[in-house]
Amino acid sequence: MNPADQRQALREAAQWHARLHAAPDNPQQRERWHAWIEQSSVNAWAWTRLEHLQAELAAVPGSLARHTLAAGQVETGRRTLLKGLALGIGVAGVAWSGYRNAPIWMADARTATGERRQMTLADGTRLTLNTGSAVDIRYSAEQRLIVLLEGEIAVHTASDPRPLRVRTAHGSLRALGTQFTVRLQPAQTELIVMQHAVAVHNAASPGEVLVNAGMALSFGSGPLPAPYPADLARTEWRAGLLVLDGWPLRQALAELQRYRPGVLSCSDEVAQLRVAGVYPLNDTDRALTAIADALQLKLTRWTGLWIRLAPAR
Repeated sequence: MNPADQRQALREAAQWHARLHAAPDNPQQRERWHAWIEQSSVNAWAWTRLEHLQAELAAVPGSLARHTLAAGQVETGRRTLLKGLALGIGVAGVAWSGYRNAPIWMADARTATGERRQMTLADGTRLTLNTGSAVDIRYSAEQRLIVLLEGEIAVHTASDPRPLRVRTAHGSLRALGTQFTVRLQPAQTELIVMQHAVAVHNAASPGEVLVNAGMALSFGSGPLPAPYPADLARTEWRAGLLVLDGWPLRQALAELQRYRPGVLSCSDEVAQLRVAGVYPLNDTDRALTAIADALQLKLTRWTGLWIRLAPAR
């Protein structure tokens, strides 16, 4: 690739990154971003390069990040972090996004793209982080609090007199001796309860909504809606499986995209084809090949990071 083209694509990638973070719920803008990626392989390369840089920063140990930003060194540490971002990608836009995402990079526990992590907390509660997730753990003599900053977690609570809560940008979830998953998205939090119950509260509702086993709740910053029957297959990521029951292809690819770097896309002609089956999250290449074979589609790869499904002609 031409170095000048690479530099220009990196600048555009940073601009798209800033736009998407400024307006994450704008579907028209996301469509334009997808169209920009698909314009050329250099655009896809630039977006992947940006994602890799962020993943590298996310892997910086939390203790090291906190030391860098310790009292008396906050401004120096921040300037150092931003300078490193700007030099690594060659554009100032990524430096701004790095500053905004600092709480995630400094989280108590986090996972990179494609990684899942299981951990046992001090009280015996089992916590599983899905791909691209970050949490802070705030235990005290009075409470057990898990703050979900990004991504998705599964919680299997341990017996303890202190209440256990999960907090997201949209509200608070109080476990009632239970197993459940919580997924944080830009506009809403999604709860699925596998055992017992979870009580949900947010600032827009006067009381709590009880979500029992086998039920789910999706809520944003507005009043809490009623629970609905859960699709428990969506929790099988804990076992490393993606279970699809007639999903549109575009939706299936968007879900697989969470577990790998690069870009997954499909042509409009096949976007609504239905996908069913059980696919391994630890080997997304095998999953993509299986989906392409089942639907009799052509699978095209560029540099291993930009993959597109289209009709086989």
